[in-house]
Amino acid sequence: MKAKDMILPEIPLLTPGMSVKQGLVTMQMSGLSSLPIVDEGSYVGVVHEKELLRDDVAGKIGRENWRTPSVREESHLFDVVNQLAQYSDDILPVVTTDHRYVGAISIHSALVAVAHLCQTSSSGAIIELEIPREDYSATELTRLVEDNDCRVMNLMIRPDEKTGIWKACLRIDREDATPVLRSLERFDYRVVSYYQLHGVMDERIEQRIKELMYYLEI
Repeated sequence: MKAKDMILPEIPLLTPGMSVKQGLVTMQMSGLSSLPIVDEGSYVGVVHEKELLRDDVAGKIGRENWRTPSVREESHLFDVVNQLAQYSDDILPVVTTDHRYVGAISIHSALVAVAHLCQTSSSGAIIELEIPREDYSATELTRLVEDNDCRVMNLMIRPDEKTGIWKACLRIDREDATPVLRSLERFDYRVVSYYQLHGVMDERIEQRIKELMYYLEI
């Protein structure tokens, strides 16, 4: 998904000649704590509510408060999320190559796009693994999942630079992950955690609970 596909048309604009009071009122009405500043179609910056609150409400929005975070129309969703994570603003302007303002993305619209990409609304199970870098193979992980009549819906990797261990988050299309977990552990994969929906419980965990209850009764 590209940045231009996440633009919210209802995000209002501020202009360089606008008063601080007008800016604050516009923010309050929009429900956003930061808004883009556009001068005759050209993007010039973003200002945050807390910065305006420090200024004289009768004065003009000062350039010293402007920052210029932005992404291009063709930027990928990951670039959008990375930019939003770096700034305290709840919107991110989208611009053309010549810095013309196209629109803005909100944190909410970016989260919706991430949820769509990760298929968070679909049923299934999530398995988290720790794998030494030299042992990682997406092909093997997929094979182990598919050997149990499941499909890999999503696979995300996060390397730990300090330990050299790769943390993998694997989403499969089956709610009962027990067969897949057994296969992974049989091939010496370290399962850190897993999440199964709609009350499906791994029988090994169920057995441990029964053993604990038995111990407590004693």
